[in-house]
Amino acid sequence: MQKKLFTIFAIIIAIVFSFSVCFAAEDLLKDATNTVRDAVNNTEDAVEGAMHNTGEAIQDSTEKAKNTMENAGNKIESTGNNLENDMKNTTSRVTNTNNDGYTATRTSTNGNATFMGMNATAWTWLILGIAAIAIIAVVWYYSMQITSENNHSRRD
Repeated sequence: MQKKLFTIFAIIIAIVFSFSVCFAAEDLLKDATNTVRDAVNNTEDAVEGAMHNTGEAIQDSTEKAKNTMENAGNKIESTGNNLENDMKNTTSRVTNTNNDGYTATRTSTNGNATFMGMNATAWTWLILGIAAIAIIAVVWYYSMQITSENNHSRRD
């Protein structure tokens, strides 16, 4: 068994040392350097392209939003102008119409109306005074009732 292991080990070592590859050789080092440099450049170009495309897409979206807002603002302004003109026309038609000489007169009272000799302010104060007297009387009545019940509930 040891002979078989020794023989397999010897064959593996012979195979390993039979090929000599030097990684520090100029051609392999230059090829590896160029490959890495190309990979970095390709990645850089891809990132630059993606960022450029993203920037253009954002700029286009911004321009479209700006145009949409300007169009909406113009439509609102024109609608406001149309409403202003319509209101001016309506106002001029109303003020120029005379309706056969009809004039509106005031139909409300001038504040001198009285009922039983008192005006509205006097009646308001009279009603408030009566309500205040009624509230005081009710509070006094219930407080006297509670006091009376307390006095009669004691059994000496």
